[in-house]
Amino acid sequence: MELARERFLDASRDYHLTLVLRSRTTPMHGVLTVLTPDEKARVSEILSTAFADIEAVVRPHLPAAAGE
Repeated sequence: MELARERFLDASRDYHLTLVLRSRTTPMHGVLTVLTPDEKARVSEILSTAFADIEAVVRPHLPAAAGE
């Protein structure tokens, strides 16, 4: 199972990131599969928050035009 979030950091679509939570074993796949809709929404929120934190670190390194 895979839960992913994608984000373009600029209007040109050159700076594209994907953050992925992926089960790597059958038992872990089973754990993620049985999450309730509320639990999946919570994991999604956590991924989105992490993505915002990562973007804050990466964005200052983008070329000036890309970071606008």
